[in-house]
Amino acid sequence: MIQNTGIIAANEAAMMMLEDDLSDDFDLTSPSSTTASTIPTNTSTTESVTSSIINKPFNATKNKEILALQYTQGKRYFEITMVSAATTLFIIACLRCSLSFRLETLWVTLTATVLGMAMADFFSGIVHWAADTWGSLETPIFGQSMIRSFREHHLAPVAMTHHDFIEANGDNCMIVVPLLAISVCSPISSADTFHLFLHQFIVIMSLWIALTNQIHKWSHTYKLAWYVKMMQKYRIVITKQDHAVHHRNPFDKYYCITNGWLNPIFASIDFWKKMEAAVTYVSGCVAREDDAFWTGISAKLE
Repeated sequence: MIQNTGIIAANEAAMMMLEDDLSDDFDLTSPSSTTASTIPTNTSTTESVTSSIINKPFNATKNKEILALQYTQGKRYFEITMVSAATTLFIIACLRCSLSFRLETLWVTLTATVLGMAMADFFSGIVHWAADTWGSLETPIFGQSMIRSFREHHLAPVAMTHHDFIEANGDNCMIVVPLLAISVCSPISSADTFHLFLHQFIVIMSLWIALTNQIHKWSHTYKLAWYVKMMQKYRIVITKQDHAVHHRNPFDKYYCITNGWLNPIFASIDFWKKMEAAVTYVSGCVAREDDAFWTGISAKLE
C-alpha cells in the first residue's frame, strides 16, 4: 500500500474548502522544492516523460507539471476541430427539430429531455469511471486525451477552471460528433412519434454530454454566473457539494458529473465497486493503479 499522508491531508482539506465554498484555488499537492526547470522538456513521447519519474520518490508538484506538458499543439488543433464540428451539427439538428415541432407532440419532447439528461449523466459516469480507474497515458487514443486530463485533475482540481472553452470541452465534443452526424442524416417527421422521440433524445443527450465538462468545471469554480447557481440549486447540473464526494480519497464514488441524478442510486447498490470487481476478475487489472502512481494517494500493488 502506497500512502502519502501529506497528500491525503491536503486532499481532505481541499474538499472541505470546496464543500463550504470558501476558496476558488485549492490543490491536492503538498509543498515541494522541485521547480519547473527540473521537468523534462522532451515530451515527444509519453514514455520519455513518464520514465523520468518511475522509481523516484513521489512528487505531486512535479507530476502535475509533467501531466500539464502533455497538452500539445496538435491536441489543441484537434479540439478546435471537434468543437467546431459539434457546434455546426448541433445547430443543424436543432433546426430540424424546430421544423418538426408540434404542440401535440410536446410530451415527446419533454420525455426525450428528461431521459436524454439522465442518459448523459449515466454516460458521464461510465466515461469518468473508466478513465479514472483503468488505463494509463500509454493507452491508445484515450491515454493522451481523457486519461491524462483526469490524472491531472486529481492532482490539481481547480486547474480546469483556468482552461478555456475549447480545452474544457474538446474531448466531449469528439464523443458527440458521430451521434449528431447520425441524427442529422436520419429522417424526421412529427407524424412518426418513435423516430421523432429518437431524434430529439439523441440531440438532447448529445448536448448534455458535450457540456458535461463545462458543468464539471462549474463544480470547481468559486465565482459563478447567476444562471449557473440557479441550475445548481435546482440540480439541473451537478452541485459543488455532490461532486466533492468524488474527490475524497481514493476517488472511487459519485462518478456521474452531468447532473448527478444517478450518483445516490449507484452508491446505494455499490454499482461501481461491482463493476470494478467484474473487470478485475476478467482482466486481472488493479483498479486505479495508474491514478495512484500519479497522485501518490493509495494503491494496492499486487
